[in-house]
Amino acid sequence: MAKKHDDEDRVIIRFDNEEGEEEEAPFNLFDDEDETSQSKDPNRYADDSEEITAAGDKPVDEAEQMRLSFDRYGRRLPHKKKKSQYGKRKNAPKASTRIIQNDTIARREYEAAQERSRQRAQRRKAKEQSEKKRKERERRARRISILKTAGMATGVILILLVMTWYTTRIRTINVNHVPSGYTADEIVKRSGLKTGVCIAFQNLDDAKKRIEEDAYLTATVKYSFPSTVTINIAQRTAAACVRWGPQNEYLAIIDSSAVVLNAESDTTEGLIVIDGLAVTTAQNGRALGDSTDMQVATLIRLLTKLEELDLMNRSPQISRIDMNEMMSISMKTSGSNYSIEVGDSSNLDTKLLLLQKHWSEIMNTAAQYITKGYSTATIYLYTKGGVSVSPYEPGYNYAMEQIGNYTLPTNGPDTTPNPIGTTEPTDPDAPPPETPTPTPTVMPHQGGSFTG
Repeated sequence: MAKKHDDEDRVIIRFDNEEGEEEEAPFNLFDDEDETSQSKDPNRYADDSEEITAAGDKPVDEAEQMRLSFDRYGRRLPHKKKKSQYGKRKNAPKASTRIIQNDTIARREYEAAQERSRQRAQRRKAKEQSEKKRKERERRARRISILKTAGMATGVILILLVMTWYTTRIRTINVNHVPSGYTADEIVKRSGLKTGVCIAFQNLDDAKKRIEEDAYLTATVKYSFPSTVTINIAQRTAAACVRWGPQNEYLAIIDSSAVVLNAESDTTEGLIVIDGLAVTTAQNGRALGDSTDMQVATLIRLLTKLEELDLMNRSPQISRIDMNEMMSISMKTSGSNYSIEVGDSSNLDTKLLLLQKHWSEIMNTAAQYITKGYSTATIYLYTKGGVSVSPYEPGYNYAMEQIGNYTLPTNGPDTTPNPIGTTEPTDPDAPPPETPTPTPTVMPHQGGSFTG
């Protein structure tokens, strides 16, 4: 007895119309063929063992044969297979109920949307790749441009260097104002400058420093395009000797600008000796002490003015300057033991100018006092009205109106004011008129107690 298929083991195909509505007539794929043939059309299927031929015993019309090959819905009928002895087709899989819906429109739209998305992604990727290639081309072009520019700049620089090398090589070194005791070749050798070498490889400032390592020399080094160097030499002149050190045990020779020429001299060499400076160090070629030192600044002014007015070589010669008291600077002459009281540093130029203008009259007056038996003479550069000469040592009180005063000439080159203050013409070489000798008055004792 054949086994029938259950309803739940059927596969039903349902067709939807364009609006998604279900059609009315479903088709069951596994309808029982025997029942169908008995209830509807007994001649629906032909026996497989029966051969339908045009020349057989039971001829079949072609139209009828065609009709029997299709069902009532116009679908070709499957070939009827032989059933097993149990009533089921051999090797037939167990059927399961599945509903296949016609979702063609929705799937088509979904697939179209996916295709558009893929196309957009492809276009975006292609655009990104194109932009990346464009940027890479731009970077490569920039690198090439930079390399070309750098190469051109390097070439130009090399050309300029070569031109500079050949046009600025030193061919001539001129040395002007060579001092006695030196030669031009010695100055050039000391400077370190060489001919045949480009000026770019020679330092003029270093050459100046090397020349000035000799404390007696000062130099200016100038370059003249294209191939000439000029060295102007000036020699420092010794002006004075300064005692320095913790106990003033050393003697240094300086010029009028207080530049040390010899920090450890054995002799004064006949120069002016400066006493009273608080200097603890001295180095050859360097300025003496600190530039902000009041004593050093005043000394430079004093020496510069003495050198300018040529008072260092007058007779009697100034041999010593005492700067222990900045408010009472004094100078001593050699031989005649005259004392020149400068006072403080105010109006220093005027004081020394008066001394230079009336040097002969002042020294003649001082000599007359020595002739008369006085042991010394004091010259005051800071008295009221000009320069005064006294036969007494500094510190005595005297009547200033009885001492000859000298002021700058104001009445022309042929007249010189006399010591009394008149304007009558006088002979500069004539000795001054005799004046009464004042009685010296000793200054009161400076160390006593104050009595009120």
